[in-house]
Amino acid sequence: MRLFVLFVLIASLVFVSCRTSKVGSSKEENWRTTPSGLQYSDVYEGRGEMPKPRQRVTINFIMKLEDGTIIEDTYKSGIPMTFTLGNKDAIEGLEEGVSTMRVGGKRILIIPPELGFGAHSYRGIPPNSKLIIEVELVKVE
Repeated sequence: MRLFVLFVLIASLVFVSCRTSKVGSSKEENWRTTPSGLQYSDVYEGRGEMPKPRQRVTINFIMKLEDGTIIEDTYKSGIPMTFTLGNKDAIEGLEEGVSTMRVGGKRILIIPPELGFGAHSYRGIPPNSKLIIEVELVKVE
């Protein structure tokens, strides 16, 4: 009997850990594509303010290449990024993706090269790279 209870307990833990490990990988039907070609999926929606053009936003993010190579991680560095929407202080795909978020929300962006760094190489990012960015909107001012 103890062996059976132990088995059920382990099976339950495995089931729960498999389900929670998929939080970052949204189901296909949750992905949206904008007219510009930006794809996004909300991990969770925020309940705070939505930014307006010319407002400063503060974000945390993890930027990766398609192969999973991490380019930048503000969570790890402890230095969030702040920029003004519409000033072209960030790549176009990031600005577009953040512009429809609410404070407290987290979203995964798939940014095509034309909304990223295009044909240019930048800080270890090869030319014509698609970028995957998990972004969290921390503050709007």
